[in-house]
Amino acid sequence: FLVMGAGALGSAFGGMLANAGHDVTLIGRERLMSPIRKYGLRISGIWGPHRITHIRAMSELPVPYEPEVILLTTKSFDTETAMRVLQPLIPNDSDTVVISFQNGIGNLERIARYVGAAHTMGGMVITGFELLRPGEVEVTVSADTTKIGELSNEITPRLRQIVAAFNEAGIPTEAVDNIQMHIWAKALYSAALNPLSAISKVTYGKLAHPHSFAIIDELIHEAFDVADAEHINLFWDRAEDYLEYLRREQIPRTEKHHSSMLKDIERGKKTEIDFLNGFFVELGKKHNIPTPVNETIVRLIKFLEARS
Repeated sequence: FLVMGAGALGSAFGGMLANAGHDVTLIGRERLMSPIRKYGLRISGIWGPHRITHIRAMSELPVPYEPEVILLTTKSFDTETAMRVLQPLIPNDSDTVVISFQNGIGNLERIARYVGAAHTMGGMVITGFELLRPGEVEVTVSADTTKIGELSNEITPRLRQIVAAFNEAGIPTEAVDNIQMHIWAKALYSAALNPLSAISKVTYGKLAHPHSFAIIDELIHEAFDVADAEHINLFWDRAEDYLEYLRREQIPRTEKHHSSMLKDIERGKKTEIDFLNGFFVELGKKHNIPTPVNETIVRLIKFLEARS
């Protein structure tokens, strides 16, 4: 396994897989990789305590190198850059596959442009990870199992093998035949909670308040309008059905989580707002559908980015 963009999520996945005996290489920023090389990687939280020392942590790709499975966990705005680096490792006649575990919509299509659909899989993660300090990750909350699927929507032998490796490593995972539906479902969840948590500096649980949930209601209705115009199949026929699921199931399961977008703003980093609410805004423009609440949220986040 090669983990490209090993922050909190990538380090946790890579660490658990290495702990289960797999050969794992993490690629990330040197300030994050150096402590792992020196002291090992510590994982705490709901997946239990682990200290992993048999894992490679590097800031550049080793050469030559032929990974079997690449977990892409970079920010969505870094997908193109990452794929330009990874493309030479994935010849057409190889069995190497890239699995995107990223936020937002459109990453699978960008990856496939570089390496083809046969070398591309999608992943959906709705688990919280927090980088406590370089070399130490806490798995904080989870609203669902990790989902992995082929772009062809087939349950292939290689998909079953990868999912089995994840489960054996202690990462609860399912093989699915509709990964795009899961990715859109995660985008709805992230667009509803991530930016509002960042703007108001509260945990997800606080967003169930009637005034904040009224904003979420408008965000989700706009998202459903553009999804309908794009002929996207969702798990819910109506925005109201998803909002009920969000309020009843997803918010309670992740109520103590602070959004990664808040952490990005606090650290002066660029956020993924363009791949969440910004994506719905762009689809609205494409179909001449107003998305004023999503557009306002995008502008507020970009204002906070500019201030940090």
